[in-house]
Amino acid sequence: MTQAPPCCEENLPPVLVITVDEMAAIAKALAHPARIRILEQFDECVPRVVGDIVADCRLAQSTVSEHLRILREANLLFARKDGPRTWYCVRRSVLHAFSRALDDLAIEPVLHQASGH
Repeated sequence: MTQAPPCCEENLPPVLVITVDEMAAIAKALAHPARIRILEQFDECVPRVVGDIVADCRLAQSTVSEHLRILREANLLFARKDGPRTWYCVRRSVLHAFSRALDDLAIEPVLHQASGH
């Protein structure tokens, strides 16, 4: 059995702030329960291969592959090739930036509170 590579975002560009277009893409990617369940499989920072993800989701491999593609395109997952295998990891920095952006949307501006609008 091949040992999993480290699951870290080293060598990936840092994500501190995301654009509104990126926020929309992430929200769209998170809008499916199967994709949320896939991300939940990464509760520990351990890379996973498609076969492991398929086994835990109980979905067809083609369906899981499509969900993985959507999560990668939204920058929520990254993939590392290791010979014939592809290991997937969560981009936690992207999830944190998305969470901060949502928090910013939820904050009422002080100006509006003071003026009564």
